[in-house]
Amino acid sequence: MSVDKHSRIYPNRLQTFRKSAGLEQKHVAKKLGLNNPASLSEWENEKQMPNGTNLMKLCIIYNTTPQEMYPEYFQ
Repeated sequence: MSVDKHSRIYPNRLQTFRKSAGLEQKHVAKKLGLNNPASLSEWENEKQMPNGTNLMKLCIIYNTTPQEMYPEYFQ
């Protein structure tokens, strides 16, 4: 799903899973080893996508799968 040639969106359910887990962005960022939650915010706001390592860590933290977090990519 593209907005224009230079801007993509990455539809996901990251924020939903984080909130269901009762976690704040700063707590998840710390678990991921990030210095601040800015990257997590960009992922949740569909501006960026986590690398494979962070995606797997998010799956562990949220007890879910990439398919559940990024369902549009698996349709």
